[in-house]
Amino acid sequence: MSRKVALKLVLEPIFEVDFYPSSYGYRPGRRAQDAIAEIHHLTSLSYEWVVEGDITACFDNVDHRVLMDLVGERIKDRKVLCLVRAFLRAGVVELHGGFADSLNGTPQGGVASPLLANIYLSVLDRHFARLWNEEMSPRWRRQYRRKKGLPNFRLVRYADDFVVLVHGTRSDAEALKSQIGELLANKLKMTLSAEKTHITHIDDGFVFLGFHIQSKIRGDGRRVVLTIPAKQALASVMHKIKRLTGQGTTLLSLAEVLRKVNPVLRGWAGYFRYGASKKTFSYLGWYAWWRMLRWIRRKHPHLTWKQLRRRYYGTDRIAEDRMVLYNPAKIRVERYRYRGAQISTPWNIDEVDPDGTRFRRTDHDGMAFVGQVSERLT
Repeated sequence: MSRKVALKLVLEPIFEVDFYPSSYGYRPGRRAQDAIAEIHHLTSLSYEWVVEGDITACFDNVDHRVLMDLVGERIKDRKVLCLVRAFLRAGVVELHGGFADSLNGTPQGGVASPLLANIYLSVLDRHFARLWNEEMSPRWRRQYRRKKGLPNFRLVRYADDFVVLVHGTRSDAEALKSQIGELLANKLKMTLSAEKTHITHIDDGFVFLGFHIQSKIRGDGRRVVLTIPAKQALASVMHKIKRLTGQGTTLLSLAEVLRKVNPVLRGWAGYFRYGASKKTFSYLGWYAWWRMLRWIRRKHPHLTWKQLRRRYYGTDRIAEDRMVLYNPAKIRVERYRYRGAQISTPWNIDEVDPDGTRFRRTDHDGMAFVGQVSERLT
């Protein structure tokens, strides 16, 4: 086992208990669909204004001193802290040779980098969680704030992508945008991108994690919030299919091309199946079908369409050697169940010391971890 993997195994169970429900990226038991489900839930409750946050070069601008201070709040072992510091300063190999020291940022591709980034950005989660718990929870406080004309707001973050959903006015959303910019600059030494950070109304729609989320009025007059695959995501998968069926691939057999195209179609459909994606899947299936037909025609220019049909798609399925072109339209589309704060972690707290300062936790494999209890557990 490498030191990087061991470092992640030591840090993750300690910090996971401190992470907030608003964070979904690179955490065990959580996925992008959970973040989309929470956004759908809140926007259905009249959280109509959306602050789309974008941090300028987030992973490249992680300040090592700030990160080490955050890690030091929970880890007191000097050997572990030295290992974290060495991991951050490991450096990178440049494209044309040579070696460059890494004075800022987390190592790209490092197994512990997502965890360290979550520790760093948990400052943003902590700020909004404190406001929610002290000023907007329980429900009667949110109702009171609405009567007084005060906004309610909620953060949803997936790694460095985040949105703040606001139940209020556009001016409230603009004030929150300024507040977030000051928080990032003062505490994390990061910059909120002025060009890519937008304030959008849910009726106009916005894109988050590949989904286009927008409010629509149905024929019966009801207002619904739809989560649809974004045009950019559809264009991206279509470009991949086009590249996999390009002119340079005619030397391959049809079965070999299908082995490359099918995982792309299946994975894309599996990700977007939890939304209003049926029409998009039908269009993507049609596009993949005609791309494969053009590929077959290009590979066998001297055969007639009748001969090609008899050989490759006589039963309305493009197939060879038991490899059949995957049709995304056949996948079942369903609404993802909103779990909110009920998502459990892989580690359970078994016992706490009588003085309430240390705990013992075991994971599903029976491995024990000992750590210091935070304020949220007391």
